[in-house]
Amino acid sequence: MTHSGTRTEPPRIGDDRSMLESWLDYWRASLLHKCAGLSGEQLVQRSCPPSPMSLIGLVRHMTEMERGYAYRLADRETPLLYCTDASPDGDFEDVSPSAVEADLATFREHCERSREILAGLPLDDLFGRDERYSVRWVHHYLIKEYARHLGHADLLRERVDGATGE
Repeated sequence: MTHSGTRTEPPRIGDDRSMLESWLDYWRASLLHKCAGLSGEQLVQRSCPPSPMSLIGLVRHMTEMERGYAYRLADRETPLLYCTDASPDGDFEDVSPSAVEADLATFREHCERSREILAGLPLDDLFGRDERYSVRWVHHYLIKEYARHLGHADLLRERVDGATGE
């Protein structure tokens, strides 16, 4: 993923690590692609009541996923950024048009840090206290989260300005 959100098609042939990293970067860039060209007001536009979901909410949610899974491989005590005891759904609920640029920058920074953490660990390394999981599992889990929420992003973007597609 480049900082511009330009997407690079993942290779069709490769080893596990290059395939996992390529797909994860593709989905990260796809989320930025869905947000490209929209104003702060458009990025915070909610889907439909009672859902608090918005495009910037999805960006903030995926920032939490990067933080909650990849960051914790390096530091188990990493707290969430937007979701707190006072605001458990803060990633979706506490959005503001004036904060979207900062939210997008935070997402990019978190993706870069996650990329650094994951690249430095063997795919079969195990983590977790109560439940064990591998670095490979973290890649797959993040890919699953992006794929799941990009469908929501498609619908949100279409609602905002009619744009559809990949």
